[in-house]
Amino acid sequence: MQGFPLRAGEPRGIPLGTKLLPEYLRKLGYSTRLVGKWHLGYQSDDYTPARRGFDTFFGYYSGYITYFNHTITQS
Repeated sequence: MQGFPLRAGEPRGIPLGTKLLPEYLRKLGYSTRLVGKWHLGYQSDDYTPARRGFDTFFGYYSGYITYFNHTITQS
């Protein structure tokens, strides 16, 4: 997993048996938030930030998002 971020839909991530820092902080009574990109795997709910110790997550899972609105407006 070194050298590049995970891409959308890749069937891997940081192993579920590996504890992340927010999991340790939660046990100590801290509230944790993540804002930004999550490049650490998300092929199932178990790999998402909410299941890896973060109380809230506001961001996106892949390396980029489109900022354009692709709807057609008739005038």
